[in-house]
Amino acid sequence: MIHLSSQESSPSFRPDFAPNAQLPRHRWYRFKEGFSAGLVSQFAASYLPREGAHLLDPFLGSGTTAVEGARLGHHVDGIETNPFMAFMAKVKTRNYTKTARLDLAALECLRSRKRCDQFKLPRDSTLVERKGLEKWLLNRSVALRFEQLRSAISSIQPLARRDLLLFALLSSVEEVANARKDGKCWRYKKNWESLAFSSKSLDESFAAKIIHFIEDIEISPKLKGSTSITQGDSRNHFHKAHRNERFYDGILTSPPYLNSFDYTDIYRPELLLMKAAQNSEDLRRLRLRTLRSHVQVAWKPSEPLGIPRLAEKIEAIKDAGLWSSRIPAMINAYFVDLDAVVTQSSQCLKKAGTAGFVVADSAYAGVVIPVGEILGEIFERRGFRIEKIHTFRQTRGNGNHQQQSKDRLNEVMVVASFRGN
Repeated sequence: MIHLSSQESSPSFRPDFAPNAQLPRHRWYRFKEGFSAGLVSQFAASYLPREGAHLLDPFLGSGTTAVEGARLGHHVDGIETNPFMAFMAKVKTRNYTKTARLDLAALECLRSRKRCDQFKLPRDSTLVERKGLEKWLLNRSVALRFEQLRSAISSIQPLARRDLLLFALLSSVEEVANARKDGKCWRYKKNWESLAFSSKSLDESFAAKIIHFIEDIEISPKLKGSTSITQGDSRNHFHKAHRNERFYDGILTSPPYLNSFDYTDIYRPELLLMKAAQNSEDLRRLRLRTLRSHVQVAWKPSEPLGIPRLAEKIEAIKDAGLWSSRIPAMINAYFVDLDAVVTQSSQCLKKAGTAGFVVADSAYAGVVIPVGEILGEIFERRGFRIEKIHTFRQTRGNGNHQQQSKDRLNEVMVVASFRGN
């Protein structure tokens, strides 16, 4: 039986992006699902042997591990399946010693008034205001101005400056949207219709972002270490250059939580706006490349892992009248996917290298799924020794993914060292 350690964590050490809001580069995009830069620095201090160590994050998200790890002088590889997040991480970790006069390039784009008559989107999209919709994310004037700016940015050289401008534009959208991300979905702002966001609103938001970018690049044009970002499915796509080699000193990551939320939906606006997805079928294909933590697509069934505690929990909810009949299969598939990632971790970690996985319990029909403890068992089956399971916090949970649960749910980091097979 694996037991959880419990200790109070400082805000900078918790899996919470909020402490990053004032930090250079980290603040370029508000990413609610990310963890703090302090968690990365404390993991590095505790488990990486030296400056210049090799660190991997197979669920990179917004790039916190890459930015902070490289700032500390380490070499960080990251894998991220979402095209927008992979793009974000690349922009945030790039060397900008040769990227001058971002302000002039931004001003050139802001002066662009090239006519833009339409904004093409899938017919079922509620992204842009159009006839027949009761609610929409972007007012039509905002969307047309976005397209004007995006078109102007596409001609900017060099690539590093162009990507900075595009990322600043994408990062500006939430400020002028009629809804706001809350970590699970987009929720409409209070009295959103009266806010009357316009093309001028987008220009002002974009200009403010550029100022932040310039300030941060002047402070630190280059991170001390290095990064390599790969867009891919981490269940079967660890960094090709080092796959099946004992290369990494550490792995630090936070897989999507077992909460039935599809993060593809949360970042659908950015994916559509940057043309990384053209239609609903593109989004479906992306969902199929994500960890099986949601029920928005019908997954192929997976054989059970043979972990008695997991089988017992799944059996307990099978006939509980869940809001989705796919949930029991999803829970099994989630741990099958984690097992695949842990197996690959065992193939590329140096002996005595350390893995830290941040995960959280969930509950369905009042049955708590102890994700950290089950993940600990998976680690042990794959040649790891559990160093500790650190509890960051305990929550009551909310929504369908913690339906009827009266127990507190643990958010933890499972820390395991590789002993060898």
